[in-house]
Amino acid sequence: APMYIASGVDLVVAQCKAGVVGSLPALNARPKEELKGWLDRIEAELAAHRAGGVSPAPYAVNQIIHKSNERVEHDLRVCVEHKVPIFISSLHAPNEVIPAVHSYGGMVLHDVVNIRHATKALEAGVDGLILVCTGAGGHAGSLSPFALLGEVRRMFAGPLVLAGSITNGAAVLAAQA
Repeated sequence: APMYIASGVDLVVAQCKAGVVGSLPALNARPKEELKGWLDRIEAELAAHRAGGVSPAPYAVNQIIHKSNERVEHDLRVCVEHKVPIFISSLHAPNEVIPAVHSYGGMVLHDVVNIRHATKALEAGVDGLILVCTGAGGHAGSLSPFALLGEVRRMFAGPLVLAGSITNGAAVLAAQA
């Protein structure tokens, strides 16, 4: 099964407790009113973990910013109310999202598949980019992660997440280099 189907509260909490950012697509919460309950559960479980003396990693919510997504306004409002630490946007420059997420100190990362999309997202004011390259799931790009990473790094020194073709430690080491 694709990971987007499996991405829910339990997986996000387990990831955060393990020290890695856990994320889920807002659209996985169905009906849309369920998103609030999911975020309440994530926050409660991570707060309990924190109370035990261990700081979990932050969590993220993925949001498709496109006219085809009728839930954008609702889901953005719920995420802002919950002060979601990391907001992942895709398919359209998140111009309206950035001020809302920045209002509480959240971070906006945007999925990109090429330099043109990266440039538009950076012009919009995102905090970081997720380079969706060949070998990534979902709406994967067609570029080599190493080629796109090198091009983006020439124009942006901020946070980057590399998605696609990273399947072992050697690829992680190559990406770091």
